[in-house]
Amino acid sequence: MYNIYLYIHYNMFQDDFLNQVETNYVDDKENDPNQIFEKTKRMDKGYNFIYRNTFRKNGKSYKKKYEIYTSGVTGNHIRDAESGEYFNYKIGSLDEDLFFKVSLATGECKSANGFSTLFYMSPQHYENHLQGNISPTLVAAWEKKRDARLIQMKSVKDKMITHVDVR
Repeated sequence: MYNIYLYIHYNMFQDDFLNQVETNYVDDKENDPNQIFEKTKRMDKGYNFIYRNTFRKNGKSYKKKYEIYTSGVTGNHIRDAESGEYFNYKIGSLDEDLFFKVSLATGECKSANGFSTLFYMSPQHYENHLQGNISPTLVAAWEKKRDARLIQMKSVKDKMITHVDVR
């Protein structure tokens, strides 16, 4: 008799719990994490997307959506065009030489901040993100400019006073 009571009591609790969950469940797209993430991206003034013709393996073309992040005015932090990550370097400073900089002058970039400048860690990063092609000559020139900036930054760091001897 005791076992039957436990079985009935357990099943009643389980049914009550399931009914409660079912009645409270709402299929609401506003609470979908993906929808919330998309809304958050659209509120970002530097976020934008563009469409470009891309080719499939069978040779047919289609429009592919590329998400991009633009950087703002002089004095703002440089922002990675693909991820949206901010770096501790300023726009308009010599630190721009550390990044591969692209301006989309095609009119396809309509970001809310009004800018179309994209910063990448390297030309290869740009090529992978937007499927662009950059000449080896341009890549070599950028690498030379970046290396010169890195040497300059190292020499400034080496000249900084690290400690003072008091006698």
